[in-house]
Amino acid sequence: MSDYQGHAADYQTAKRQPWRTYLEQPSALALLGDLSGQSVIDLGCGEGHYSRLLNQLGAAEVLGIDLSGDMVELARSQERSHPVGIHYQVGDAADLVLEQPVDLVFAGYLFNHARNREELRAQFRTVSSLLRPGGRLVALNNNPDDHPSNFKAGRPYGYSKSIDGPLVEGAAIHYRFVLEDGGVFELTDYYISREVMQMLMEDCGLQQVRWPQPILAEKGVEALGADYWTAIMATPPFCLIEAIRA
Repeated sequence: MSDYQGHAADYQTAKRQPWRTYLEQPSALALLGDLSGQSVIDLGCGEGHYSRLLNQLGAAEVLGIDLSGDMVELARSQERSHPVGIHYQVGDAADLVLEQPVDLVFAGYLFNHARNREELRAQFRTVSSLLRPGGRLVALNNNPDDHPSNFKAGRPYGYSKSIDGPLVEGAAIHYRFVLEDGGVFELTDYYISREVMQMLMEDCGLQQVRWPQPILAEKGVEALGADYWTAIMATPPFCLIEAIRA
């Protein structure tokens, strides 16, 4: 599992790459929709980037959970600077328990930290237990359909991937992000296929699983031109997931 301790600020900086601003974020916000009055958990909240966006979408309550104390402290510092009523706590997505179920669980790049089916099943069980019946999971995940032959295609966009062997279940995938200041941020996630992920979700009571297509914001085309986006739109580095708690 990736270790973000000591790298929280670098991870935050990596979220400012254009593909995240004009492709990832608009795609996630469109899928989330109007959250007015809803209770929401941002599971694997990191430094709180999406927690704040969930609040802006109208959520009545937002709780951010992350395993990294550094990430949670960065999120809390931003809440102290610009308070909007978001609460953050350190916790493990594999065994989190809350008193009351919520309307929505958002998971941004959480499930790709699971090294095997057992760890991923534990995460999905937690999500299912956190949601009320009819509640919704919305997730961002590294795209399991991005083949190693395409791993260098992200370089013009500020990232690349590498793998030490064949793309088999549990294989470590190494990510390299080039930051605005020329620095580099690296992390490692793990491969589990789309089919296995969906099977495990359904086994854990998460039904009506959907994998919506990403949406490119028109502002991205205006800022960088249509040709800039051709390669990344052909095979995006991330995928979207939506499921309903049975």
